Amino acid sequence: MKKAAAALLAALILGSTVAVYASGSVEESLISRSYLNDTYLPAVQQQAEQRVEQQTGQSYQEALDALNVEQCGYLVQAGSTLEYAQSMTDLRVKKGDVIGLSTGSGAMTLAGSAVLSSGAGVDVTAGQQVSNGTALTARHRCLAGEGEPVTLLVTSDTAVVSVEGAYTILSGSGVDYNALADALSAMGLFRGTGTAYGKGYDLEIPPTRSVGLVMFLRLIGEEQAALSSTAANPFVDTPDWCDRYVAYAYSKGYTKGVGTSAAGQMYFGPNTEISAGEYVTFLLRALGYSDSGTSPDFSWDNAVEKSVQFGVFNEAEQAMLEEDTFLRAQVAYLSYFALSAPLKSGSGTLLDQVAAGGLDKASAQAVMSAVTVSRIQ
Repeated sequence: MKKAAAALLAALILGSTVAVYASGSVEESLISRSYLNDTYLPAVQQQAEQRVEQQTGQSYQEALDALNVEQCGYLVQAGSTLEYAQSMTDLRVKKGDVIGLSTGSGAMTLAGSAVLSSGAGVDVTAGQQVSNGTALTARHRCLAGEGEPVTLLVTSDTAVVSVEGAYTILSGSGVDYNALADALSAMGLFRGTGTAYGKGYDLEIPPTRSVGLVMFLRLIGEEQAALSSTAANPFVDTPDWCDRYVAYAYSKGYTKGVGTSAAGQMYFGPNTEISAGEYVTFLLRALGYSDSGTSPDFSWDNAVEKSVQFGVFNEAEQAMLEEDTFLRAQVAYLSYFALSAPLKSGSGTLLDQVAAGGLDKASAQAVMSAVTVSRIQ
């Protein structure tokens, strides 16, 4: 079905081009037949297939969400598969997950977003009714009203929802960034920010320069060297928790900071947000690629594109990074799958390099073997 749709779309896109080509002789055409057959037509066919895949994927997700909402409502009514939280309990959920609440049960979004997808609830924080299709207000407690059950649909890549009372949850088809963060955490490569909810992962916020630098040092196997470093830290804006990381990175030439004041004070910019390209730059450096010198492999502004050419990530992942907001969820995704990428030297994978720095490779492989998250295709 998808192949046929792609072929039809490609035919429509090509119609005008073919007509123009056929209107004159081969000698008069500005486009050679070989270019059309060998380059242009395959490229258009590929673009058509990508468009069809995107559209059918979106339709599939919407249909699945609707079915999950309906099924979750039935489960709440049946009452046989309900979990029970005696007090407010945090759930880490992902896009497309559906949470069902029985009458009197409550929920509160602490991070990310969700909508009330069926039934009618009461926002007890604001003292007003919440109708079907309404987005839940963050940190407002919503109770399921009398009568029909209430279902909540997660609409952000990840979310933290605190529930109380009887509830059920059905998994959607969104990328399980939470599982990837759990895996990295079990390997000692991903840690929380100190936030008191959702395991402290904060997958719903943008990453910072300090996060990118620390992950970089872990992935090149130099975290322990950084923590034991006695190098001086020249920056005046570095928080205590990342002082050793930044001092070590400066001494090794990994960072130069973001600028110097008129008084000569150097600034690292630890809380400055980083883009997908900047984080992929860290990953490519960890894999042995260079963005400096007389013949660099890439630059920060083409890092994502180059990562596809190097076989680290694929075109669908590139599109995700270019189209969506870059959050700590994507940091977990990129870091996890980069572990399986080959080093530029061909001497192994990034996981091998991290293991050389002290990571227990066998334990890491055991963790990874239990992960069932598929890459974006």
